[in-house]
Order: sequence, then C-alpha cells, then structure tokens
Amino acid sequence: MGFLSLRRRLISLLAEELKDSVPQFEPYSADYQMVVYASKDLEEWMKYKWSLNSGVFYETLERIIDDKNDEFHIFLKPWVSIWLEKWRERVRLLHTKPKLPPNVMERLKEAKRIYKKSEFKRELKDLLTRKLIRHGEICMASFIAENLIIEEITRRLRNVKPDSNNVKLDPIDIYNSLSRRIFGLSKEKGPLVYLRIKPYMF
Repeated sequence: MGFLSLRRRLISLLAEELKDSVPQFEPYSADYQMVVYASKDLEEWMKYKWSLNSGVFYETLERIIDDKNDEFHIFLKPWVSIWLEKWRERVRLLHTKPKLPPNVMERLKEAKRIYKKSEFKRELKDLLTRKLIRHGEICMASFIAENLIIEEITRRLRNVKPDSNNVKLDPIDIYNSLSRRIFGLSKEKGPLVYLRIKPYMF
C-alpha cells in the first residue's frame, strides 16, 4: 500500500469514528478538514508512543491496519473520544480574524519572522510537540507547539525594538522556558489554537 493510500485509509477510519461520536458530523463536507487534523494528530501520537521515525512508522501502521484491523478499531474508538474532548477544550473556531492593537500585531509579525528564519525551528517544534503529547495534549500538539514558540518570542520582544536583527532565537533557552509552561498546561483549561474554519456544533 502506498503512502497516500495508507493515509486515505487512516482518514476514512477516523471519519467513521468521528461520525459515530458526533451525529451531525459530515465527513465529506467542509467538516473534512477536521478529519485531516485528527489524522495528523493520530500519526504524531503513534510515532511518539511507538518511538518510530516516519519511514518505519508507516510500515508498522500498514501492518497493523492489515493484520490487526479489529484491534485497531477497538483502539481507535477511545482515542477519538479523548481527542474530541481535547478539541473542544483547546480549539477555538473563529468566523473572522481577531483584531489586535497595532503594537501587538507588529511584535507578533516580527516573532513569526524570527521563528521562520531560525535554523533549529523544526527540531524545537518537534521536541515541544513530543513534550505536549507526553503531558496529554493529543489534539493539535504541533499547532500548540508552534503557537507557544511564537508567543514566547513575542513576549521577549516587549523590551526591545521589534527588529529581528536585535533578537536571536536560542532554542535551548526557548525550550526550557516552554517546558515549564507545558508542565502546567494540564491545570489550565481553555483554547490554545484558533482556527478560522466552519464552526461545528460540539
């Protein structure tokens, strides 16, 4: 089975489970985007739990879906239930783009530029994503990781002129700061990801 066929099969399995859990869910409408998010999150979760890189992971996943399909279905149902609970807790759906004060927008824009220019952005994001999953954030973990990094850079821009030449991203320092934040997330309730997509009736 090719990579794309395997991913489509995983998405189809998730769509069935989401439809069972949320009766008004329509997987082959605009709601499809939610299935894509769930699929990405499930892949990240399994890679972390199985300690596998991408190549070996997809071989393992294909073998499990083919040889242990019933067991995989049994596993998938509670996973989707937990994922939905986290979706409702951590994801806020917006009809319009939020308006922020100009100075905040300027710092946020500069923080994103600094992050994109960072040599170690992928490694930092991956480390934080795994840490989030380890602390129970199975929904949108990579989105949350990136948001936390940009939020931390924005915070550090408060006391300097918003110019990427004045701020250097120290990935170890950022990781240490955000590790403490992630450790306390389980005690926090509320959204960490804001999406401008069709609202769902959850």
